[in-house]
Amino acid sequence: MTHYAHSLPGEPEERWQVLEHHLNEVGEMAETFAAPFSPGWGRLLGLWHDAGKYQRAFQDYIREDSEAHVRGKVDHSSVGALIAKDRQAALLAFAVAGHHGGMPNGRDLADRLARKQDLLTAARSGGLPRWIEEQPMPAYPGWLTERVSLSMWTRFLFSALVDADFLGTERFYAGGRERDLGSGADLGVLQARLNRHLERKSAEAIPSPVNDMRARVLSAARAAAQEEQGTFTLTVPTGGGKTLTSLSFAIDHALRRGLRRIIVVIPYTSIIEQTAAEYRRALGEDSVIEHHTNVDLLRETAANRLASENWDGQVIVTTSVQFFESLYANRPARCRKLHRIARSVVVFDEVQTFPVHLLTAVRHAVAELTSHYGVTAVLCTATQPVLFPGAREIVPRHQEEFEVVAKRCKVLMPESEEPVSWEALAAEIQGYEQVMAIVHRRDDAQRLAELAGNDCLHLSARMCARHRSAVLAEVKRRLANGERCRLVATQLVEAGVDVSFPEVYRAFAGADSLAQAAGRCNREGRGSGRLHVFIPPTKPPRGILRTAEQVARIMWREGILNLAAPATFSKYFRNLYGMAEQDASAVMAAEGVQDFVDAAERFRMIEETGQPVVAPYGDWESAVGDIRRLGISRVRMRRLQPLMVTLYRHEIEELLRAEAVERVADAFWAVVPGFRIYSRRWGFGWASGLHVEPEDLIA
Repeated sequence: MTHYAHSLPGEPEERWQVLEHHLNEVGEMAETFAAPFSPGWGRLLGLWHDAGKYQRAFQDYIREDSEAHVRGKVDHSSVGALIAKDRQAALLAFAVAGHHGGMPNGRDLADRLARKQDLLTAARSGGLPRWIEEQPMPAYPGWLTERVSLSMWTRFLFSALVDADFLGTERFYAGGRERDLGSGADLGVLQARLNRHLERKSAEAIPSPVNDMRARVLSAARAAAQEEQGTFTLTVPTGGGKTLTSLSFAIDHALRRGLRRIIVVIPYTSIIEQTAAEYRRALGEDSVIEHHTNVDLLRETAANRLASENWDGQVIVTTSVQFFESLYANRPARCRKLHRIARSVVVFDEVQTFPVHLLTAVRHAVAELTSHYGVTAVLCTATQPVLFPGAREIVPRHQEEFEVVAKRCKVLMPESEEPVSWEALAAEIQGYEQVMAIVHRRDDAQRLAELAGNDCLHLSARMCARHRSAVLAEVKRRLANGERCRLVATQLVEAGVDVSFPEVYRAFAGADSLAQAAGRCNREGRGSGRLHVFIPPTKPPRGILRTAEQVARIMWREGILNLAAPATFSKYFRNLYGMAEQDASAVMAAEGVQDFVDAAERFRMIEETGQPVVAPYGDWESAVGDIRRLGISRVRMRRLQPLMVTLYRHEIEELLRAEAVERVADAFWAVVPGFRIYSRRWGFGWASGLHVEPEDLIA
């Protein structure tokens, strides 16, 4: 009897995929993927993962039902897990058992295998070759001594298996054709392109202290790239050229140390697109893979879509959420790309934004990657916390560079702790032609912008991403043309948003937030700029933002809150981290006992504070209508992503009472036609009450 792994509908069995061929193919690919961190283990996973398909029940089913790649109809994944358990390779049992549905918790896997012992007997009687079970066992890595390390190692092996299984199956159904990922250049070519781009920028740069600083920072990065692998910090003042400097270091270092790719991890989708665009200008359109929810579906290439599934490219740009949640995930699609991280340079941008409630798990992940998976980590920010005491600084004399920034932006601290009224602040803002004010809350932003006049622009998280992008484009246009430009915004404009105002107002906040606000002031160092720090009438939101403000205020009272001194931020973050729970969700407890489901559920970079509502903006009606007619799909939901706004639960409840929103596909809320609760200036808002405009109901 010939055993098959996959069938072809309507085709004779001779064209189906022979099971032994599939096991060997997946084993060879998985071995290649896992070799950088665990030689020998990938082949075992490949051979064992579909051993359950030797069961007569599966072979009968695949012949009777010619649908391809049966999932869940006949349990074929438990057999390989039982083999792993019998061979004292219990960790491999998680990967094999979960290669379709996800890796389970330890207790659940033990219960499952206890119930499924008869399946191994059935596979053996169905023709399971003894050589598959009797493969020699490789040695465990010598560093694999702590239980929390076992979970990460298992995920990386799981990644190698599921990617190999996906690719092997995909190749079979494509008639043996390889996926076409386009013409992405290798790192040597990218290095040459980047160097030419940097030379052009240098030749075109107007001589200034800021441009001199950028040249010194780049030179230091090129020198540091020759060093041994490990963890580096890149502490550069805002406007210091960090985006291209970190890329230059990463490519040079990767070539020097034989590493495979560059992965750039950015905290906010609001800035990831501008970073990817800058990389494309430097490296070429075909050289950057974007993996985030805001990728423009009209611009995304088939190659980007395919490569983002498993990060098969030389330069990957992704989000902190995607990167870290994948490292603690348990599902095949989320974990598939992990093995590609091994032997890479990973650049973490704006590391001060790492969530404090997950800091223990974040530190653990980065330490594991750099210690055991051949990764070089680069921690970038202008406000550097001490996350890894042994990290090497790429710019050794970075303290001196902050003096350049101090000259371009004078910081004016409050004269007292008495709050200033919104009316008084609005009057001050109206005295400047180009000015930005940053406040704590959405309501604060709308209140101040209203008082500042009808021509004052507004940005907050009540607006969808596409709306915010349009406002930012208008801000940049006005600034570039020397027109009046007054903007009131929440802190979403701070980290990484490329705008520059001569006058910036910032509600008193954590030291990192104040420094980031200063980074939006006179970025090119032309003329003078001022950051006006004020005490607002309202407090920051409860939680880490309020704690951060309290820590900074204590330092201000003590006279040591110097935003131009890197040492300020070391002390600030030390105090802040000391006041906060760094493993509030007990992620590491789940890691220590290999509870993969629990770890994935507990590790959430963004805490849920509300529910998503589609903003009635742009082509929202068409996008929602497609989901109503055709149902949810990855592409249709991604089309909606730039239109989503998270509203608080009490806001949703208020809208429901007024019947102003309705549930769509049990996935999100949409505004009922006729309700005007989203404006071109404020986004969502209904301070004047919820009511239907009759003319909107006329067909």
